[in-house]
Amino acid sequence: MLLCRPILKHRPFHSQKGDLLPMTLARNRFLALLLSLALALGLLPAAAAAAAPVVAVKINGSAASFGSVKPSIIDGRVYLPAAAFAVKLNATYQVDAKTKKWVVKRGTRTLGFTPGSVKATLNGKAYTLAAVPVTKGKDVLVPAASLSDALGVWTSWNGSAKTLSVLTQKTVKHAMGSTTLKSVPQRVVVLFNGMVDTSVLLGVKPVGAVESYLQQPFYEYLRPSLIGVKDLGDETQPNLEAIAALKPDLIIGSKLRHEKIDGQLNKIAPTVMTEDVFSWQDNLKFAADVLNKQAKADAFLAKWASRTADFKKRMGADIGSTEVTVMRINYNGTARFYLEGFASNILRDLGFKFPKAQTDVTKDIFNIPSKEQTPLLDADYIFDFTVDWDGDGAIYKTQKEWIDNALWSNLRAVKNKKYYKVNAVNWNLSGGPLAADKMLDDLYFYFNID
Repeated sequence: MLLCRPILKHRPFHSQKGDLLPMTLARNRFLALLLSLALALGLLPAAAAAAAPVVAVKINGSAASFGSVKPSIIDGRVYLPAAAFAVKLNATYQVDAKTKKWVVKRGTRTLGFTPGSVKATLNGKAYTLAAVPVTKGKDVLVPAASLSDALGVWTSWNGSAKTLSVLTQKTVKHAMGSTTLKSVPQRVVVLFNGMVDTSVLLGVKPVGAVESYLQQPFYEYLRPSLIGVKDLGDETQPNLEAIAALKPDLIIGSKLRHEKIDGQLNKIAPTVMTEDVFSWQDNLKFAADVLNKQAKADAFLAKWASRTADFKKRMGADIGSTEVTVMRINYNGTARFYLEGFASNILRDLGFKFPKAQTDVTKDIFNIPSKEQTPLLDADYIFDFTVDWDGDGAIYKTQKEWIDNALWSNLRAVKNKKYYKVNAVNWNLSGGPLAADKMLDDLYFYFNID
């Protein structure tokens, strides 16, 4: 008695309708099913899923040709053949036949990695690749963002032309002239608070940074990313000896703060300058270009554009007729309003108005000498970022004197309970993109459109 059905070597397969299917067609369908399952489970590299589109590469403006293993796009990411690319950069590479580990060297930079793993080393320290390297022939495809970052070259991507442009040196135009850099900086010093914030956003940990105005050495929201960073003192008078001791390969300062010491800074290391400390979007783009972090800057600015568009939409047409005052109380007993600066520029970009009484007086910053001129602060909303610099609370007594004067109670914002004491770090002192994002969070709250 047969316990199982006999196997027919050429037994036909049947479709649901009873039609006979050739064995080869059925087998192909079965294999396709297995392939799909393997891809879904990650058992095959992404490169096996489909033919990867080839991209063009320009190095220092000239088209670069590659051998059989070409730069490609895999899963939406640009990859470069490590060996061929190293040769194009006059770099060297070695492959350990036993461990399959690759070592690529360019100047003072050494990248070590193994195909199939994102874990790598850069100059002996742990380094994570953007995606897994894929072996192809005698070469290995490595994410271009990681390879260029590790080897210290600048890259920019033109998606429509599918072209990756590579620069092995870069001449940076800045507020104090132009500076040529031979490699993407690794040991960066930043000399104003907004650039400290910016460096954290871009994922560049400086070797040294000026201290924050409050919450020294660095603002609390930035502190976890700045462990081990050297405190270089006040933004207006950074410690030059401490900077020199760090042996930086780039110093980023601001003409507004550091014009007078530009010569001294350049004797220490190549120095580039922004125009001011509060134009955070321009400063972010500038730093991203210098530090080869354009993708991170672009992603943040796209998110910012989306959030501000949402804020404007929720505010509606009223935003254009809503007057705002940005102010603080000074230790000498005066009050100050701002038509320019970090917070004021953000509010203006959002579409808010400033009181005519203020714009008739100045286009910048104005100190109100006496309480008799309190009406200059009149607006629909008042945002006050008075700072307790000394930490003794004395400034709040002065602030209370202004609030208690009879003219204060006549201000529209005060009458309608729209006078807000805001976070000075987010609204004034930090001056970077992450602080801008926090300020926008505050605006959603104050205008009750969260």
